[in-house]
Amino acid sequence: MEGSAPLDPAAAGPTGTGSAPTPAAVAASARARRPAVVTILAVVQLLSATAYGLILAILLVDGPAVLDALAAGSSDGPSAIDLETAALVVIVGGFCVAALAAGILLLRMRQLGWTITMLLAGLSLGASIYAWWTDGTALSIWLLVQIVTVFYLNQRQVREAFGISRREAGGALDQGRP
Repeated sequence: MEGSAPLDPAAAGPTGTGSAPTPAAVAASARARRPAVVTILAVVQLLSATAYGLILAILLVDGPAVLDALAAGSSDGPSAIDLETAALVVIVGGFCVAALAAGILLLRMRQLGWTITMLLAGLSLGASIYAWWTDGTALSIWLLVQIVTVFYLNQRQVREAFGISRREAGGALDQGRP
């Protein structure tokens, strides 16, 4: 069988003296190991980054007018509106950058992407619970997405795919186990 070649170049072994798999083979192997749901979560993070970017653009273009419209009837002076606008620009900009980084790093299966996604999900869950507690309303679909994200990312197989395990996180917890 001279014409047959193994399907996985990494499993074929060295092709020469000490040669390593090609970068394309490594990339294909990484894509094969990424669960489909992680790709979906990465796309959700990238869409969130886009939404935060649009909100940031609106705030940068016409921030004080937007805040006046949202706080109809507020008699605060212009300095309070400017301070609120600046704070919102920083907060929304931070969320935009964090969501963009999380989406890209999730696609690359990096631990930092997992961590940023978990932090963003925790902040979103906290904000949703606060809104429900104070106003009695919550964005149910967004709350459900964040709950599913947290539960999915904490599954053992997903944590192991990102290189996160109990032994690394808390060595004292697993000392008695082989």
